[in-house]
Amino acid sequence: MGRSAGSQAQPEAGNEQGEVRAAAAHLAHFAEELAAYLRGARGPFTVPVQASGTAFQREVWGALRLLNHGALTTYGELAAGLGKPTAVRAVGAAVGRNPLLMVVPCHRVIGSSGQLTGYAAGVDRKRALLDLEAAAAAVPPLIAEPDGSELLTLSPAEAAAVIGALVQGGVRFDEAGPEAAGCAGPEVAVLRFPAGSDHIKIGAALVAARETGP
Repeated sequence: MGRSAGSQAQPEAGNEQGEVRAAAAHLAHFAEELAAYLRGARGPFTVPVQASGTAFQREVWGALRLLNHGALTTYGELAAGLGKPTAVRAVGAAVGRNPLLMVVPCHRVIGSSGQLTGYAAGVDRKRALLDLEAAAAAVPPLIAEPDGSELLTLSPAEAAAVIGALVQGGVRFDEAGPEAAGCAGPEVAVLRFPAGSDHIKIGAALVAARETGP
């Protein structure tokens, strides 16, 4: 007895639903990591990616993914690291064809004299990404609290400038006693940031305070 068309369609529909769920989970993974990056997370993107390109292009893109958050390299250094020191132009061309901006961080590649070279999304966006990473790097390790909030310890000498910059930047925080960070005396000022605070804004405030401080 032959199988009906309906019985054949059910497994196909199930496969399609499984693919849709897998794609949705993949996009959710990327969205979560992108949001964390924009808040100042310094780890690499771990979302699985697959880009079409030549073997050499994929080799260059793989090297780009090894660049640490906030680190910079030049096209010459990238070529040398691949064992192809004379292939600077070819490396530059491969960097320029990177189809996965941010996930494959080609914005961290600059010219030999430190200038910002071309970027598929525009040099202004390249500068913005580098500024974002510099602000994140300005944030020292914060003390994690059980409720997800985070503590920042400061010397009394720098506290006033930092607090002023945080207020101006619209960053939410409150002042906590030294005991909150395990400190015994008034020689430390402690600020508490709520869970999920934007480390980029905190870092930008710290940079601004250092520029205007004594």
